[in-house]
Parts: sequence; C-alpha cells; structure tokens
Amino acid sequence: MTQRYTPYLRFIVPFVSGLAVGGWADQPVRYLGPVLVIGAVLAAWLAMQKIAYRYRWLFGAYICLLLFFAGYFHCVAHNELRKGRHFAAHLSSRAQYFTGIVYQSPSHGAKLKVPIQVEGMGAAPDSLESVGGNLLLFLNIDTITEKIRYGDRIGAYAVVLPCEAPKNPDAFDYRRYLHFQNIHYQAFVKSDSVAVLSGGHGYQLWRMAYESRDRLLALLRKYFPTDDEYAVASALLVGYTDDLSDELRAAYAQTGSMHALAVSGTHVGMLYVGLMFLLARFRFRGRWKLLETGLILLAIWAFTFLTGATASVLRASVMFSTYILGKAFHRDAPAWNVLPASAFGLLLYNPYFLFDVGFQLSYAAVAGMVFFYARLYKLFPPMPRWADEGLKVLLVGMAAQLGTLPLTLFYFHQFPVYFWLSGWIVVLGGAIFLWGGALLVLLDVWAPVVADWLGKALYYILWAINKAIFYIQTLPGSVISNIWIAGWVVAALYVGIVLIGSAMVYRKGRYVLALLGLFCLLGLYRISTLTAKSIHREIVVYHLNKQSLIDFREGRNVVSWSDTLALNKEIFTAQSHRITGAVRHLTPLHFDADTALVTENLLIDWPFAQFFDTRIAVVEQAGQLQGARPVDADILLLRKNPKVTIAECRQYFHFGQVVFDASNSQRQTERWRRECEVAGWRYYDVRKQGAFLLEVRE
Repeated sequence: MTQRYTPYLRFIVPFVSGLAVGGWADQPVRYLGPVLVIGAVLAAWLAMQKIAYRYRWLFGAYICLLLFFAGYFHCVAHNELRKGRHFAAHLSSRAQYFTGIVYQSPSHGAKLKVPIQVEGMGAAPDSLESVGGNLLLFLNIDTITEKIRYGDRIGAYAVVLPCEAPKNPDAFDYRRYLHFQNIHYQAFVKSDSVAVLSGGHGYQLWRMAYESRDRLLALLRKYFPTDDEYAVASALLVGYTDDLSDELRAAYAQTGSMHALAVSGTHVGMLYVGLMFLLARFRFRGRWKLLETGLILLAIWAFTFLTGATASVLRASVMFSTYILGKAFHRDAPAWNVLPASAFGLLLYNPYFLFDVGFQLSYAAVAGMVFFYARLYKLFPPMPRWADEGLKVLLVGMAAQLGTLPLTLFYFHQFPVYFWLSGWIVVLGGAIFLWGGALLVLLDVWAPVVADWLGKALYYILWAINKAIFYIQTLPGSVISNIWIAGWVVAALYVGIVLIGSAMVYRKGRYVLALLGLFCLLGLYRISTLTAKSIHREIVVYHLNKQSLIDFREGRNVVSWSDTLALNKEIFTAQSHRITGAVRHLTPLHFDADTALVTENLLIDWPFAQFFDTRIAVVEQAGQLQGARPVDADILLLRKNPKVTIAECRQYFHFGQVVFDASNSQRQTERWRRECEVAGWRYYDVRKQGAFLLEVRE
C-alpha cells in the first residue's frame, strides 16, 4: 500500500479532525466560508503550477489545513439552529399549536417518539406563522398514535421545551445525543392533543422503504409467534430493534453479539458474496462486466430499502458500493482507499455521523478486520477445511474486536470474554437465517405450504441461537464489567493498536518497546486514579422521579439508601457514576423505620444519617415533627411531598441547607423554594438542578 493509491486516507484525517473540533466547539467563525472559497481557488491554482519537489510538502500542509477548516465549517453550519426561520424565536411558556411533517419512522419504547419538521407554530390553528426546525414528540402509545407513519402531517397542542441536560452525574447525555440528530427541542403531547392532518408527504422512496419494512415485520410475526424469536428475527432480517427486551439486549451485549442484531456490514457482505457466487456462473466479460456491477448495486440497494434503510445498512451499502465501483473502473481498489472514501461521502452528507456510536464501531470493526485478519491467519499452520473455516470465523471476530475494543470499553464499560464462542453461533446462524429469511419471503407468496415448513425450521434455529446466547451469558467470567476509561485513554489505546500493527508489519523491536512504554504510562495513570478514588468521600442525592436514592460513598464502597427500586431504574440512575468512581462493593438499604446501620464512618438510624461529620435529617411526613426535640443537622432532606413548611421544619431541625429531592412534586418544591428565598435559607432543588453532590471530609 502506497500513498499514491490511498489519497482518501490522507484527506480523511484533517477533515475528520476539523469535524471533531467543530462538533466540540460548535462556534461559528466569522467570514470562514468566504475564506474557504478563496482558499479552494488558490489550491486549484497551485495544483496547476510546477513546484520544486522539496517544497511539495508545503502544498500538502496547505491542503491539510484547508480540509481541517472545511470540516470545522461543515460541522458548525450543519446545526439546524443556525438556519433561518427556526421556531425557537416563537416559543412561549404556554401550550402552543404547531404542525409538522414526520421525517423519520416513529420509534417505540415506553413512549412513542415521533420526530417532525415543524412547518407552522402559533397560539391557535388560525394564527400560525411559517417556521422551520426539528422537534421530537413524546406520545403515549395507543390505537390512535400507533397509526402515525413517516410522511404524515401532524397538528398538536403542547408546551415545547429545550432538550434537558442529564440530571445525574456521568449519566448518558441524551441531550447531546439528540443534538447530533439535529434535534434541540422536545414536547410531551397528550393523545387527545394530537391529530394526523394528512398523509403522503415526504419522499416517495422513503415511504416505500418504511412500508416494505412494516410488511416484512408483519410476515415475521406470522412465522415467529414468541416474543424473543420474533424480536431477533426482525433485528436480523430487517434491522428493527424496538421489540428487543432488556434481557435479550443484555444477553447479546454481554456475549459480544449485539452487532448481529442490526442489519449491517455483515449482512450486506453475505449478500454480496452470494451475488458474486451466482453471477460468476454467467461469466460476464468486457463491457458486460458493467452489467454485472449494475446488477449487484441494484440488488444491494433494493435490499437496503426493502429492510427499511436503517442507518447501519445505509453505511454498509455505501461502503460496498464504493468498493464495487472502484473495482469496476480500476483493477485495484485498496480497502484503505475504499473505507475513507465511503466515510468521506457519508460525512459530506451528514457531518454528525462522525459522533454516532454505530458509525464509529462500524468503521473501527472493518478497519480491524482489513488489517489484522490476514496477518493473524498467517500465524496458524494449514488445517483441514472444516477446521480452517471455523478458524476464519474466529479470526474475523478477533480482528473486529481488536478494532473496536477501545470504543467498546469507553461506551459500554464491559468486555465480553466469550465473544469468540458467540461469534461462531451468530455469524453462522445469522448467515443461514439471512438466506433462509429471504427465501421465506418469496415462498410466502408462491408456495405457502413450503413456507410454513421453512418458517418452523427457521423458528427453531433462532430458538437454539437464543438459548445458546443465554447459556454463554451464564458461563463463569462471561463478562468483565464496570470498566471506566477516560476519552484520552481511548486515543492512547488506539496508539497501542497501531504499534501492535506496526510490529507485525515491520518486525522491529522498537515498536514493542514503545508499546511496553505506553502500557507502563497507562498503568501508572490507572494506579494514580484508583488511589485518588480510594480516598474520595461523597454523598449523592440522585435525581429519580417520584422516588429517592442516596449514595454514601467511601472510597470504592457505597451504601445506598433508597426506596424499593426496580433494578433497571437504579442502574439507569446511578450505575454510570458508580462505575466512574470505580465502586466495587455496594450495600443496599431501604427507607424504613426498622432500617439501621452502624459502621466506622456511617450511622443510619431512621430518619437520621451521619456520614463522617455530616449529619442528615429526612422528613417525609408532617407527623415526624410532632413531639420531636430540636436537632442540629447539616442537611435537611425533604421527600415524598410532606405537608410541612420550611419554617415548621426549622423549629425542630437547625439545618445548614435544605434539599428537595425529585420524589416531591414540582408545585410543592416551588412553594418551598419561594419560602427559602424570602427567609434567606440555603436550598437545593434536585428536580430542577439535578443530583445533589457533597464532598465529605474527615
């Protein structure tokens, strides 16, 4: 591989760097657009000049600088808030009427999420002003809202609010996620306040894609009656993951098989290999090779839109299309030019793809497979064919895992130990199901009796795959969990992977020494952070709607004091902060009159707690104050809407600060807040301000 055959690899680095800085800063630079136009004209003029060879690097540096600022400008300009006529200028604190077009297929969860492009907004339907901008609607799922489809024009009454930042420390930043979907406002809409005004808007091609996906989902529900098997079938064949249960997601994630539950590069790759196998029988030659290329591209993009054109399959289709066109017009299409070329095209279309986890994992996995697979395969001696094929599946999975390892640790905080075992199951089983599922779709129309038999066979295949995945999940040490690494460590780990690759290619000891030095630095950083965390002490009152959760953290040990919570709710609320703090031992306690705990530095005796020298008094009902003697407390915590005033509490608790947690209603906390402001008492409103954190010293 030489630089001559990989120009896009050189172009993509400064361009992506500019996009990354633009996404982080998100600040426009005045006159940058005209300067870039002038710079591009100058670059074109310089390219036609004869420049001495020893000065060519100056031209290269100039192009890199131009691409960097082009990436920055492209990313910043993509923000919808900087486009004219945005509805943000027309917002009111009261409910407003707005109309808009559904521009993506709604997604299902606890609520129905419907993204719309707003067309008009006003106080009433007869006073609308023409506006633009994206808005995410949250609707209750019922017989009316379930009929909403892509291309529908919707009218609704609701209070439109900016997307909120996370209310708990180190929690998933849903606002930032929506920002990179170009959505900055949201509205919770009641079912009786929304109506479908008309349908058939949007692009015909996308409407056909979503309708095709819905028909395929209905067919799969017919042949896969049980929930888990239907959910996996719809994920494997259509890329639809809304019906996956939390248990199923966890099982596939903890076994390293989650990539199989989305139509992606693996599926498009299997389709491409199958098409090449079939078309090889026709022996296309000369100009007819273009017909072969056209047929393959047509089949790939037909598959893309028939399965609903999800983001992952679109990425894969662009990647394979770039490769196929490169092979058609040039004998050699190096993967290290195809990959950045396809990424370049996608990022020109939407620079926010760069910040999509799926985009990052897709290209990291393919890059890992391209570089490491062949080199790992050469390390093994010749084997019988059956063993050789199994080895190839294993090495493909290992190469992909190596490419995605830093990102997996950073985003998912876990490492699936038995990914190699589950890889054999999901890759081979997925290949059988993909081709069997395609045949099932055809037979359902032409031979229903045969389709019934095939459907039963595929059902039991999926049943066996699910059972195998759940079994692997239960194996001892199946997953290393609660891993936390900083963003810069991700970059350092990729430097380490590059050093491993360099050592394999050049066989020089200096790369091994550099790798050992890097690991030593990371080890020292790990020791220093663990030392700092082992002496850290804090109290955290989490933001948890209608319920309470308090952590007393001493080093890597936590005592949680809470209502009786569903496990998934506690994990969603507190797990990220506990992982960041390297917590290894958790002691749960519940709010109860019988609850008591005495340790060296923590005393809990309802309704009081003392952590080192910090004293907390909890009030959850007015009856607690009757007959009580005055007590000194650093923090007074009010929960569960007690019918008391702060002045009444002040008679019994001489507090330094009062905290209202999110189990209280907004109306009640507003009364307390006004009372504290008038009296000059310190207060903290968890519902509005997010989790309350207090560092505790001995």
